[in-house]
Amino acid sequence: MRTKSGSILFISLWTVCLLTVFSVALGYQVRQKLTLAQRLDEKSKLHFIAQSAIIKTIFNLKKLEQKPYDLLSDPWGGDPAAFNEMDIGEGKVNISYNYSDEKSQAVQIRYGLLDEERKININKVGMPVLERLFRIVAGLDETSAQELAASIIDWRDADSLLSIPLGSAEDIDYRNLQQPYEAKDQDFEVLDELLLVYGMNEDIFEKIKDYVTIYGSGKVNINTASRPVLLALGLDEAIVDSISSFRAGADGVSATLDDNFFDMPANIIPKFSQFSHLGDSELTNLSAVVEQYLITSSKNFMIKAVARLNNKKDTVELICVVNRTGEILYWRES
Repeated sequence: MRTKSGSILFISLWTVCLLTVFSVALGYQVRQKLTLAQRLDEKSKLHFIAQSAIIKTIFNLKKLEQKPYDLLSDPWGGDPAAFNEMDIGEGKVNISYNYSDEKSQAVQIRYGLLDEERKININKVGMPVLERLFRIVAGLDETSAQELAASIIDWRDADSLLSIPLGSAEDIDYRNLQQPYEAKDQDFEVLDELLLVYGMNEDIFEKIKDYVTIYGSGKVNINTASRPVLLALGLDEAIVDSISSFRAGADGVSATLDDNFFDMPANIIPKFSQFSHLGDSELTNLSAVVEQYLITSSKNFMIKAVARLNNKKDTVELICVVNRTGEILYWRES
């Protein structure tokens, strides 16, 4: 009888132990699932908050008066009150971009949108502009810059002819790669496509990506373009220095409210001539670049929105490109 009672007690104790272990394990799994559900819910909220901020920004962009000129000091380009710590629902959103000061070259954060017309359109420009860009921004030597520029032209053009006899790349060169493919023979649709071009690598891409675009007519806004872009277009260094000084205004700092500007393409040379004397060769140089490449306004804008929930550290980043009509041309979520 005692043996039977002992067995029952032993079994009961084991049952209690097993139930305890099972309960602990079940509780752990439930807590895990609740935590996961909470994080997924927070992530969904973050995406909604970031998307709402972008929609609000597009709406406000469409309301802005469209002038024949655009500047980085305009409300869209630098307004901390509007774009820093935007209150959206249960979170906050920053809309910002990195800006390199013309004089000090120090990189600073500006709150606002960045126009795509300040960049070089890789679908529109020819080899000389691309060559200069690679030398100035990526630090390539003359031969390497020419070869990479030619490869970009051959990637986007419709024929199978090499732009230069040696150093460029067409279908046969891509087929000989370890993982073969062919030249696209069409325009670039996203900037990341550059990484597929023969001779391009991550290091070069990281150096040039902020200076190039695939949006717009191919014309560059002289009021917002950076020094490297103006040099790559073929302007003499002395002219670029004078343009930077002119734009900086009385305080000598670019992208501030006292900036000077060019109000329309036809007035670029007359207005610049009032600020700085142009010799014959400088006038010829400026005239050629103005005619081929320069405008004074912008139509396409990049919006980078970073959202976080109140009292939380996790963030979500959304990047899009829109035009003045509100059409979304590009969208990427992190």
